[in-house]
Amino acid sequence: MLDVAGLAFRDKTQRRDALTRALSHEGLTFSTDDYGGGVNFSFGTGGGVLFSAHYDNFPDSYGANDNLAAVCIMIELAKHVHADFVLTDGEESGHTGAKHYAETHDIQRVVNLDLCGYGDSIVMCAKGKGFRDFTSPELLTKHNAHLVRYLPPGDDVMYRKYHVPVLSVSIVPKWDVQYLKALASFGERLLGQPPEFDMIISQMEITQTIHNGAKDSPEYVQPEAMQRVYDYLYDAMTTEYTQKNIFRRFHDELRRIIQA
Repeated sequence: MLDVAGLAFRDKTQRRDALTRALSHEGLTFSTDDYGGGVNFSFGTGGGVLFSAHYDNFPDSYGANDNLAAVCIMIELAKHVHADFVLTDGEESGHTGAKHYAETHDIQRVVNLDLCGYGDSIVMCAKGKGFRDFTSPELLTKHNAHLVRYLPPGDDVMYRKYHVPVLSVSIVPKWDVQYLKALASFGERLLGQPPEFDMIISQMEITQTIHNGAKDSPEYVQPEAMQRVYDYLYDAMTTEYTQKNIFRRFHDELRRIIQA
């Protein structure tokens, strides 16, 4: 798997150039889409699943865990599974890359990766149906993965705006799982979140790895955390769990047609 340090440039032009070199070096055929406000990178072979991760960084940060760890995982995954992949620009400035991609592509479902390089507990939040192959009890148990009702927003909010089912995936230290469960109790309030919400966020260890936090640099990214996420995604895409759920979806669709 690629080393995050080779992509961790604060300057956006250097960052894009490094990403271009990395994709070429890994033997991936890719295209770039300059949409005026940024540049998206697309690659893959189709298959009904879109994996998405933003590669832009918070101003003046290395953006190592946010979000180059996920970028490196996706590049490795693209060499081994049948799917589409997009590396989006502009997540830190209004989700502009995800917005452009959603407007210009027919997307069936998205697995959005964000914060995938620090911790030991995979967490995921599903918005919409169609992710049984990623959320079977056997798969979750095998990979120490947890379904939660809340994850901090990322590009998933833009895909949801365009009515695309999204599974958000991250990895966090085990104690942060409990904080996420507590955050879910606040819900999505129209008038914003209470002060307790921000207090809980500030207590989470994972926040130190983003937005110029104390651990926002490549040396704090944990290769073993990245490997955990990769192994989970690879299993979800290639093992018997996927085959069983493909059959189940086919059966459900056939039953729906017969009953129509």
